[in-house]
Amino acid sequence: MKTQEKKQLNIEDIETMSKDEIVSFFVSEQEVSQAKDKEIESLNQDLKSVNNDLHLAQEIIKQLQKRLFGTKTEKTEFLKGQMSLLFDEVEISAEIEEEPVEEPAEETITYTRKKKGRKKLTESNPNLEVKETEHIMSECIDQGYEVIGTKETEKLIYVPAELFIQKDVYPVYRKEKDDGTDDIKTLYKGYEFLDKSPATPSLVASILNDKYAKALPLYRIEESFKNIGANISRQTMSNWALKTSERYLEPLYELMKEDLIDKDIIHADETTVQVLNHQDGSTNKKSFMWLYRSGVHDDKIILYEYQPGRAAHYPEKFLKGFKGYLQTDGYSVYKNIDKAIQVGCMAHGRRKIKEALEVMKKKTQGTQISAKVFNTMNLILRRDRALQKKHVDLEVLQEARLEELEPLFDRLKEELINAQTHLLPKSRLGLAINYNLNQFEFFKNVLKDPRLELTNNIAERAIKPFVIGRKNWLFSNTTTGAKSSAIIYSIVQSAKDNELKVEDYLTYVFKTMSETEQTTLDLKTLLPHSKTLPKELYSNSKK
Repeated sequence: MKTQEKKQLNIEDIETMSKDEIVSFFVSEQEVSQAKDKEIESLNQDLKSVNNDLHLAQEIIKQLQKRLFGTKTEKTEFLKGQMSLLFDEVEISAEIEEEPVEEPAEETITYTRKKKGRKKLTESNPNLEVKETEHIMSECIDQGYEVIGTKETEKLIYVPAELFIQKDVYPVYRKEKDDGTDDIKTLYKGYEFLDKSPATPSLVASILNDKYAKALPLYRIEESFKNIGANISRQTMSNWALKTSERYLEPLYELMKEDLIDKDIIHADETTVQVLNHQDGSTNKKSFMWLYRSGVHDDKIILYEYQPGRAAHYPEKFLKGFKGYLQTDGYSVYKNIDKAIQVGCMAHGRRKIKEALEVMKKKTQGTQISAKVFNTMNLILRRDRALQKKHVDLEVLQEARLEELEPLFDRLKEELINAQTHLLPKSRLGLAINYNLNQFEFFKNVLKDPRLELTNNIAERAIKPFVIGRKNWLFSNTTTGAKSSAIIYSIVQSAKDNELKVEDYLTYVFKTMSETEQTTLDLKTLLPHSKTLPKELYSNSKK
């Protein structure tokens, strides 16, 4: 905005001016002054906006630096030093409001402490086979010595994996019948496991265990085979994985999905995956692996599903027919699931506040109020953990939760509303508070059922093995490969969650399905959460 230049008058000019001219002059000067005031106010607003943008940029930079170089943990002990820059110690402690604990009367206790020694290997490794060898001194026996005791040593012996070629020879027998025709008999049945393939259930189970349970890329598995003299290429292993997924594991996956949809509690999450060659017409550079799993009190079922995008119709299709509680991190697409009661993840909301507080340096009223929110969330989580340890009976737990946690939730909502009024909406802390306020009712839905968790950590932990594997193999080559990986991950991670020995379990599944007539086989008995699997398949050797 351009303002008029101020006209300079002296006494002589004023004396020669008429009354109207003098009035007009001063009115003009007042307009110029008001215009300058408006320009100054506009510049101040621009400066304030620039300062806010600069402040937000600094917060983002600090947060990115923290993610790259800082400690990655959910624990808050290490925050105390940073939080003390914002809040007095007394203020923080006061917000916890722990119940007062009476000091116990002094009591003198005497006892004898046994010196702890090293545990025997047989005690610390009860699942390992023990091969005992007795070393007898024959010459001592011959010379009349008597045995007065024994000394023992226990050592761990490792036998490297063994890979060899088993050549089966099946004689073909011929006998001429009375009618002159030949009767031919042989035990040869071809390749029962995979058509025209030398692969065996144990070999493929070992490969899948290495890739999907141990997160080893195929090129490293290929190198390990070369080290023992076997030439098995990555392409061959990949083909074996695709075939076993389609023939043996996909039918189990579909049965697991039916069982999961019948549950009334499901946890969901999603993460990215890169697919180089799309075979479904998609051109997305970033595809997604969706995860759905059962609650902590149900059969342990973990299912992954590959999809080219992150739109709402993907979970809607997968969860069709589901009725119950759906716990997520608040991603909006899950809200469209029909007949699903949304449950939020307090850990997710708490993490957003924690990350915003970590980069704050100035002590303001907004940051102090946000610290109160953070402490109240910590208190709710801590109280709930204590209640779950104290009350095994779910009905008693529900009553205790309503009595102790409901007032804390009401307090949390008041603090969130108060914090919102003292923060810039687009600041990192402001966005964190707004997220938690928008998710509050979903957080509180946890009080509707004692089986529900305050966090969605169970889903985040379930998707982590895929994330770790993705860091090693980086991408899937094709859409078919990504879908196959989703099925295999589902079986493998469900097996691990059910405390099964993955390699032994997969070997058992492949052998049973390839050697048993399909019409007589009940596939439900092979599911990872089946109650009829052989005892020796479990890592703890019991069920």
